[in-house]
Amino acid sequence: MEKEKSPKRSDLQGIRGIAIIVVLGFHFFPDAFPNGYLGVDQFFVLSGFLMCMLLKRAENQSLISLVSTFYVKRFKRILPLYLLVILLSMVALYNFFPETTVESNKKSAMGALLFVSNRPKTAQEDYFQMLFSAVDIFTHTWSLSLEIQFYFLVPFIYIFGTKIAKKFHNVYYGILGLSSLVFYYSSPPTVAFNNMFARVWQFLIGMIVYRMGHDKKITTKSLKIFQEDYTPGEERRQRFMCNTALIFLLIITMFPFLLSSYIFRPLITLGTGLLMLVSSNNVLLSVKGLTYIGDISYSLYLIHWPIYAYWKLTCDGDSYLLISALVASCILAVITFETFEKWYLKLPNAQMVALISILFSLNLIIIDKDAMYVQSGHRNNSDPDFVSSEMTIDDALKLNYRWSINDHSNLDSPTCIFDSSSNQNMWCRHSGLSKTGLYKMAIIGNSWTANHAKMFYEECGGNAKSILQGAAFGCEALYPSMKKPECMDNFTQFAEHLADEQPDYGFIFTRHMTIGDPLSQEPESFDEDPIYQIMKAQMFKFVSNIKHKLYILDAIPRVQVGVASRVATMMKEGSSPKSIDNALVDTKGYELARKRHAQLVEDCNGKCVLVDYAPEFYNHSSGTFRYFDRNGFSYMTFGNHLSPYGVERIRHIWTRICSNLG
Repeated sequence: MEKEKSPKRSDLQGIRGIAIIVVLGFHFFPDAFPNGYLGVDQFFVLSGFLMCMLLKRAENQSLISLVSTFYVKRFKRILPLYLLVILLSMVALYNFFPETTVESNKKSAMGALLFVSNRPKTAQEDYFQMLFSAVDIFTHTWSLSLEIQFYFLVPFIYIFGTKIAKKFHNVYYGILGLSSLVFYYSSPPTVAFNNMFARVWQFLIGMIVYRMGHDKKITTKSLKIFQEDYTPGEERRQRFMCNTALIFLLIITMFPFLLSSYIFRPLITLGTGLLMLVSSNNVLLSVKGLTYIGDISYSLYLIHWPIYAYWKLTCDGDSYLLISALVASCILAVITFETFEKWYLKLPNAQMVALISILFSLNLIIIDKDAMYVQSGHRNNSDPDFVSSEMTIDDALKLNYRWSINDHSNLDSPTCIFDSSSNQNMWCRHSGLSKTGLYKMAIIGNSWTANHAKMFYEECGGNAKSILQGAAFGCEALYPSMKKPECMDNFTQFAEHLADEQPDYGFIFTRHMTIGDPLSQEPESFDEDPIYQIMKAQMFKFVSNIKHKLYILDAIPRVQVGVASRVATMMKEGSSPKSIDNALVDTKGYELARKRHAQLVEDCNGKCVLVDYAPEFYNHSSGTFRYFDRNGFSYMTFGNHLSPYGVERIRHIWTRICSNLG
């Protein structure tokens, strides 16, 4: 006969409510709640407690029955809502988020779907996330990925523990937990944070708490804490211990200054375990409002981050809209909990399997929908970016979209190997070069360096014995753009790496930013131009370490990102090419940037060469720059980079340059 289940402990829901509150505080107001991330560690302890409870209830069943019962109950609780949120987040991503966020989040969605969101990012992924100022709308699923991974381990940890004498159970779990804790402290920060084995100790503390409570007969009926005779004095001691632990946890998680996670993560984990051990029937933790927040915490955790991500990407830091995003997250969590969650938790197992299968399949389809969309009307050609004279404006609509959502991956040159041991993830070195190459080369600049890298490798790789690449998001090589701290650091790195590399040829690929900025008072000469003087000093640092020539890409106008996504649509609607030019092209600053470049070459003593794209894109008949062809195929992406079609437009320039080196 199945043992009678103990009543639901409302105090645990109260702890869960506090945990989600501090996590929301950390995400929405990180300056005010810098330690709120520790709420996730509290969730891990609570999860360990629940896992042990489920396994204990089924321990008298057969091995197969125990394991299957555990997985059915856990997956039934987690998967339907999890898969629904991923699905709806993808729908929102395609329809409301900036186009440049689509591709990276498609990859993140697949990681979330396969429960590998806790995989540490590679150097390239870190760089590209910075490159697009991207917010990963599935980044919060890392903790669920980690928990699901532990699910595949915990039944066997528990089963093995049942084979050990009861008096050694806590020793057994303690040894496992200590081993995990040692691994946590001895691992690099990214491993310690993301690796499941470095977090096992937190789940095990929850399991130990459950076993201690069970062994000591701690139930909401008996309220026996440490011995059979329960006296008012002991009740006061229990209440004192509970309130002390609660106050300690609140002070740490809500402390307004950042604390060391290596010190306070174990304290929060142990403190949460202690609180759970003595908090049964605690009045403060059982307040209905707090326990209801605990009830909706799963919905709230899954829902809030995509909403916050949308605010982060589109609302320019508006604090009123931030509050609105938080309120909207809470309202949607309540609706989801009261409708979908309560509904699916009552479904029979067969219907639950069908629901999960449908949601999983829909996610696979929607994540890959762009490939199907592009392929649906694509002409037969081995090159998916191929543009032919027979193509129409409808083809342009599809390819322009493809090029922009693939902007992220098109910046990733497969031949360029990042140094995984270095935290300078803007630097990589190209591999696979000819053994007969003659010259050491270095290509540096902002994201346009990565934008040109594959083409440069194809054109210049035959002459190169090495190619060093340094591409710094939003930072020019010749000036610390907008005086941002990261650009100041990159500005120094550019000079240091060239000094270390001593290349034969250097190449600067930069979309102009601050070097096109005017001064408050126009100087009489470049000698009085502080921006130019910094550029000049940096140029001399470069050329002093370059044997032959430094090639500098000259400035051309940027594009208005919002218009770039509509070029083919505007043409299809009948807009004239010139009117599209006027709406699309942002000429601000480019002429002054070109003047500074021209002066730089003049002061370079013959070692600097300008590379000019203006003749490729300037339309003399309209007197405008034109970044698309007569059928609407765009030379630029929504992310202000050259599209694959744009790269082909300027390729001949580099064919000529690379063939004439030496």
